[in-house]
Amino acid sequence: MANALRDWLPMVLQYVEPFVSDKDISAGERWAQAISGELEASNFGIICITPENISSEWILFESGALSKSMSDGKVIPLLFGLELSDLSGPLSQFQAQKAEEAGIMEIVKSINKVAEKPASDQIVNQLVPSLWPKFKSKLDEISSKTPVDKHKRPQHEILEELVKDVRGIGSVVRDMQMDSGDEEKTIRKQLQRWHPRVIHEFVMASQKTDDPGVGLLLLSGLIKDELPWLSELLTETYRETRSANKAQVGRILQRTKMLIKMLYRDGIAYKLSNVSKNTMMLMEEMVDAIDFIFSNILNSKSSAGGRKSIVD
Repeated sequence: MANALRDWLPMVLQYVEPFVSDKDISAGERWAQAISGELEASNFGIICITPENISSEWILFESGALSKSMSDGKVIPLLFGLELSDLSGPLSQFQAQKAEEAGIMEIVKSINKVAEKPASDQIVNQLVPSLWPKFKSKLDEISSKTPVDKHKRPQHEILEELVKDVRGIGSVVRDMQMDSGDEEKTIRKQLQRWHPRVIHEFVMASQKTDDPGVGLLLLSGLIKDELPWLSELLTETYRETRSANKAQVGRILQRTKMLIKMLYRDGIAYKLSNVSKNTMMLMEEMVDAIDFIFSNILNSKSSAGGRKSIVD
């Protein structure tokens, strides 16, 4: 794929001079020195990831070298035969694209943005669609020559990574709060800035898994330190929904929403937590988020004929 991209890119962006690490290093030349020299002369990196090389130590090494030499915005993993959720470890820090027309368009536009003399957007928008079939034919040849089973990360691994990311964001927010002399004022600003958006993003992230109820665990991780009792409620709710049928899920939803509304409307939650009143506003956001997650769970139960989703 890298070699096909090497030949195709200059047809779209004539100023591009691609270097492919496994093709453009002469026999007998020291690999590490050649890579280092090319990195110094380059201002953009594309990491071609396939099911065959996703776990390769060389891919991880080159990814690390690229990340040290360039800003994250100038390094893009290009996925072929993989999903975005298949990336883990160092590779997951980059904004990846799939080897599809839309993904290739994004990569071309990103390269063009950092060029000294970029091509016009009009030219890019015309050339990529017209030349895409030529590149796609090369990808199809690769698929026919090297059939492989589709790589898929275990669901529990994806879940653990997402929950870890949620908690990491929570730690960053708390550190930012503690750096301010006016802690109460900082808490209010950070909650207003982060939580509604974070809640929405992680609810959307839960749709990438085969188990829509994962969103409940993501929300649980987000509020674990600020509202531990609510975090436990969401975790327990997730456990119940895994073995529940459609009718039972509906009842669980109503009970959970009733408990949350009762707690924040009566002020019980504020008395149970050593946080500002603004934190309690999270609970109202939670009701809408939980409603959305349960709707996905109900749809899943219907389409599966009552069969529960399984997360290993």
